[in-house]
Amino acid sequence: MPKNSSSKSAPVGRAPKQDRSRASFERVIDAAMTMLRESGHADFTLSEVSKRSKVSIGSIYCRVDGKEELVRVLQQRAYEQMDREYAEIINRIRRRNLPLVQRVPLMVREKAELLRSYATIFNAMIELAPDDAVISATGKRFYTNHQLDWRLLILERRDEITHPDPEHAANFAFALVFGMVARRLGLGIRGSVSDGDWRELVDDLCVTAMALFRADPADIKAAHR
Repeated sequence: MPKNSSSKSAPVGRAPKQDRSRASFERVIDAAMTMLRESGHADFTLSEVSKRSKVSIGSIYCRVDGKEELVRVLQQRAYEQMDREYAEIINRIRRRNLPLVQRVPLMVREKAELLRSYATIFNAMIELAPDDAVISATGKRFYTNHQLDWRLLILERRDEITHPDPEHAANFAFALVFGMVARRLGLGIRGSVSDGDWRELVDDLCVTAMALFRADPADIKAAHR
């Protein structure tokens, strides 16, 4: 397992103790997660969650104080699930023992597609993050842990990196991929987003990241003069 692959935070919500209550709350979480995947945060209400899960509003309020706390629970679940998927990706790439020139593009593509699969859920979290310290802190912790896993996998091929500061290059490449993909997916951006070519974006990111790791040290020194 990659180091620091978990983004778990302090528990949110009130965990049910009885099997029946746990089953009911799991239906609530499943229904709410499906709603976020379908339409994001805009039409997300506890009344609709209650209707879809067939769990009463009163029972939901026994577990959470309101919609915001339910979103925190969903965030924690989503990040834990995404952590597991990302750990599998990291380990799968590591087992293949690929050279840097093959490893970097594969890492870019896998990370981009993983973010894409969680786009609507993440948008709901980002909508609430500025006003919710718990959601914001959990998101930052998630980003930092995934960046660390990315950096460790890249630096296994340190001898193939020509950039004078491999750690910085790895961190910057992750920030670039994460930031550009997030913008393309409209994460945290209100209103419509341009329908650019997804494949072209990912291809460009693969080339850019690889160029960063294979940068000529002399060129970098010259740029700082």
